Amino acid sequence: MRILISNDDGLYGAGLLPLISVIKKMGDVFVVVPDLNKSASSHSITVNKPMQLFPKKKNIYTLSGTPSDCVRFGIMWVMKGKVDLVVSGINDGPNMGEDCIYSGTVAAAREGAILGYPSFAVSLVYDGKNIFKPAAEHALKIIKKILKYKVPKHTFFNINIPDNKNIKGVSFTKMGKRIYNDYIDERIDKKGQKYYWILSKQVSGYSIKNTDIVAVNDKYISVTPLKINQTDFTYLKKLKVYAPS
Repeated sequence: MRILISNDDGLYGAGLLPLISVIKKMGDVFVVVPDLNKSASSHSITVNKPMQLFPKKKNIYTLSGTPSDCVRFGIMWVMKGKVDLVVSGINDGPNMGEDCIYSGTVAAAREGAILGYPSFAVSLVYDGKNIFKPAAEHALKIIKKILKYKVPKHTFFNINIPDNKNIKGVSFTKMGKRIYNDYIDERIDKKGQKYYWILSKQVSGYSIKNTDIVAVNDKYISVTPLKINQTDFTYLKKLKVYAPS
């Protein structure tokens, strides 16, 4: 098996090496990650400037692009399309609910699915312990189990693992609803020019049954299948009734 690993934290992301050390049990691992931290870069791609590829070690590269760029470049150029699996992570922090829209970690897995490959995003829900190696082992077991079954094309998986040694099990979930207490902080630089930070005092979520947020809060690993097609099919049917063409 030939496996591409990427992330949004770059080469020095705390979860990268533990993930590599575990996933390589499944086959030959290739790594393409951003040369800089690209957290919250969503599914952006680089189209208005060239990129550079930097070899680091055997089969390990950084790219001056986004996580989505890394996966596309890794599949098409580094691995020449000979890919069996894409794994993104391990992210240092959760990617639950609407995090999936903003997350570069999830976007890397989505890009793998867009190109037609089984893809997984893995995140460790930070709680100060940073137990990435056990998280990687959990991810390995889940990935191997899911791959035994036929995964629909353009479906990918978002895995969130509690940063806790006392995990109760695995829960297959839907996306939850996040609560972002964001605010804009205005500051003045040394030249008297204003600049701004978008900051978040606290991130939480609604307690909705069968969601990733509730599962992780209850010390379960959350596994959420996601689709590329974002069409609201339920409302589409209503539109055809309300406003027929």
